[in-house]
Amino acid sequence: MFERTDRQMGAFSLEGSNHFPRIEKLLEKYWQCVPEVDIERARIYTDSYKRTEGEDVLLRRAHAFKDYCEKRSIHINEDQLFMGDAAAKPRAGAVDPIFHAGWLSQEVRTISTRKQDPYLISDEDIEELETSIFPYWKGKSVSEHWIRQIPPYIKELAVKTGIIDVEIKTQSAAGETAPYWEKAVEKGLCGIRADVEAHLNAMDLSDPEDFEKADFYTASLITLDGLIAYIQRFAELAEETAAAEKDEKRKKELELMAENCRVLTKEAPQTFWQALQLVYFILVGCLMEGNGPSYSPGRVDQYLYPFYEADIREGRLTVAAALELIEAFYVKAAETTWFLSENAVMYFAGYQPFHSLIVGGIDKHGADATNELSYLFLTAKMDVQLHGPSVCVRAHRQSPEDFLIHVARLARLGTGFPAIYNDEVAIKMMLLSGGTMEEARDYQMVGCVEPFMGGKMAKWSDGGHYNFAAAMEFVLTNGHSLMNGNKLLGVQTGDPEKMSFEEIKDAVKKQLAYMINAISICANVNEKVCAQLTPYPFVSTFLEGTLETGKDLTVGGVKYTIGPALIGTGIADLVNSLSAIRKHVFEDKTITMGQLIDTLKDNFEGKEDLRLLLQNKTPMYGNDIPEVDALAGEMTDYAYSVISSKKSWRGPHFISGLYPVSSHVPHGLVIGALPYGRLAGKALADGCSPNGGTDHDGPTAVLKSVSKINHEVHTSGTLLNMRLDPTSVKGDAGLNRITHIIRTFVDLNIYHIQFNVVSSEVLKAAQQAPEEHKSLIVRVAGYSAYFTELCKEMQDDIIHRTVHQA
Repeated sequence: MFERTDRQMGAFSLEGSNHFPRIEKLLEKYWQCVPEVDIERARIYTDSYKRTEGEDVLLRRAHAFKDYCEKRSIHINEDQLFMGDAAAKPRAGAVDPIFHAGWLSQEVRTISTRKQDPYLISDEDIEELETSIFPYWKGKSVSEHWIRQIPPYIKELAVKTGIIDVEIKTQSAAGETAPYWEKAVEKGLCGIRADVEAHLNAMDLSDPEDFEKADFYTASLITLDGLIAYIQRFAELAEETAAAEKDEKRKKELELMAENCRVLTKEAPQTFWQALQLVYFILVGCLMEGNGPSYSPGRVDQYLYPFYEADIREGRLTVAAALELIEAFYVKAAETTWFLSENAVMYFAGYQPFHSLIVGGIDKHGADATNELSYLFLTAKMDVQLHGPSVCVRAHRQSPEDFLIHVARLARLGTGFPAIYNDEVAIKMMLLSGGTMEEARDYQMVGCVEPFMGGKMAKWSDGGHYNFAAAMEFVLTNGHSLMNGNKLLGVQTGDPEKMSFEEIKDAVKKQLAYMINAISICANVNEKVCAQLTPYPFVSTFLEGTLETGKDLTVGGVKYTIGPALIGTGIADLVNSLSAIRKHVFEDKTITMGQLIDTLKDNFEGKEDLRLLLQNKTPMYGNDIPEVDALAGEMTDYAYSVISSKKSWRGPHFISGLYPVSSHVPHGLVIGALPYGRLAGKALADGCSPNGGTDHDGPTAVLKSVSKINHEVHTSGTLLNMRLDPTSVKGDAGLNRITHIIRTFVDLNIYHIQFNVVSSEVLKAAQQAPEEHKSLIVRVAGYSAYFTELCKEMQDDIIHRTVHQA
């Protein structure tokens, strides 16, 4: 770890709580923000699309982007050190009409009162949407095209049933990606623009293939010019604001901010501040192009370190000043949100945009890469306890002990940060995705838990979520969904009363294969529609391979095109159900299969004694019971084998993941009672985590159970949530307990772990008095959210999770 005496530390504290007055003011203003609907983008995009009727879709998209950059309102927040905004106001949902017009036209008058992630909207904006914007876009949105093209039997299963979740993907631009940050900060916007122009000038327009590539290069140049114009506008605004500023200190800051922008419009960044400002402008550009999730800053401690080190060495920056810049950057990142429909938001609750940055890990040559910035980005998160950006850590067997202690300091604050990833497993995932060893070692995170070779991949987005628990229910009901009006939504696998235990497992696999097949069809239709309607020239410009191929990411132009991912939810529910059937029906014979099915259909009504028997006497996942944990390995391996056999519209095979976002709650709402004693409608287990209350043998037993899953083949990531008793992690001994769990997790070849460190008493108090706990952050799944902004079902799920002594 760096020596404080070497670096002009001032009042800086490595342990956090630095209390910069500026940051305190910014946080105070942040908490006054109420999410609103912002229609400015819808207005500008609609006007642009009307003017460009008949043009190539790539150029229409690019012109609309440039128009938005040049015409949208801009402002500089008082006290802020960074400029640029994803929407007109902090935390606002910017309406992208090609993704939102379909569902928003149905929900615009109820969006301010929905139970999860409501947005305020004025009567004037409603009127403008209904009279000027929705009529133009009627029938033209991605979701409307998608719904018309999926087969009817698939629509029956996939739309608003809770069995599989696909509809959300039709409301989102290409997300879950990360620009090639090393190239961006090395070359700057003008350097990248020069590269694009060189490719365009080399085209022979008489060649049909070159003619098509020329459209991509032209669109790319238009979007780059748009962002440069946007930055130029901020330079002018900062100069005007500085001229009128009376406070000399703030005047100087505004002049420097203007100079930062001037530099970024003409050349590569020269300082740490300029490099971080460029990162934020590019993130804003990605968000302006479409309503996409998780445009991630990546390995910030690696590509920003040369700027930081040079600034420190040459006296332009102190460590404390660098920390304040990072904290101001965090506040800006937390102001962005991902705008979704009422149904979709239940699967991604909490106004979370899913920007993920990551520190630590090894470098391209296999050596530990931890540096001073690794510590600073963690310390900043201790000081700025907001839900975004998501701060992640790469851990490995040689991770420095003092670094892991610092990780533990952040973890025990109870915000759910950082998420921790195992280098060895993640690198195997990236090698399986086609990367070289050097590229794999340089992985970062996007979305919740997805590993990613920064700037080199296009996973695009998750293709959808499928429901392991539904597969179990469909076996017991011969394909019918009890809580969807007893509709036949699964495949008919026969009479379960006539099956052996092995035949029941085989039937479960048939149900899983049916759901996975349905999602793959939905995802392929969505990818086709997006390629036709919504190419992404701006985002694609910052991904390796697109300039060489002359194609954007929607048609496979990136160096590594993978996925999308199909994500399983509730593996513990399936495993525990199978374990209960094996023990109580086949081994102990305490109940017949017919009696069990009847009891489940009645939701254990009048059979509480039986429910408690099943709940208390069933060997459960999460307790290091080999024969139970083997079921988790078997079922997830099977799901992976089916998923990887399916080919996506862009060419590669689908990839597998085991993480829920927040889908485990709505997926659970539509599943009836299950054989291990779970009542109907209760949340499912999240990711690879055990069901709440069923893992009673401590954290090491949980880790051993989770290790029986072959994490590396699920190349979109797996997720493990663990809740720790705050009293067990107090003091230095508590920090050591957390680091011991991290070391064990690495040794057991588990991919991911994260902690909630908050008492049930605090959570219940927040339910009762939300206004007194607005800043309480919890880990939902692969992301954190404000507890009081979650609906009661999600709050109850977090309260119900097992509390472990570290």
